[in-house]
Amino acid sequence: MQKKRDINMDNNDVCHTNGVDYRVKVDLDFFKDVEFTHLYSAAHAEPENLRFQGGVMTAITGYTEWVSHGFPVLSIGWDWELRYENANCQYVKIGPVFSNIAFHMDEKLQNEIDEETYVQRQLDSKIAEIDWNEKIFQSITQ
Repeated sequence: MQKKRDINMDNNDVCHTNGVDYRVKVDLDFFKDVEFTHLYSAAHAEPENLRFQGGVMTAITGYTEWVSHGFPVLSIGWDWELRYENANCQYVKIGPVFSNIAFHMDEKLQNEIDEETYVQRQLDSKIAEIDWNEKIFQSITQ
């Protein structure tokens, strides 16, 4: 029986490969066509030290996770905060995206930008295309 690492190293598909760090490397063109489905969202528990204090400013925060259909299975997730802005409540992405995705980068691009910065920019662009606020609301209020 092969070790998991060996199985991943044998995958040399044109669109994607798995690296030693178990991230799925995909071409940007492939990634742009991937559709993500809501998997799970939840609010973080209130810190225990604030539970019995009154009049303390706090933030409602949580996380959400999304997955692709088909092969390879790609996942993205991010933390959010519920904010009251412009006379309405909305979920706002906070912090970096966590994901199993990496991108094939040519040598020129690697010299211009740090790989992780590039990955985060592409993931942020994808998240901007997803109508995720309503899915989070439905998930945490059920």
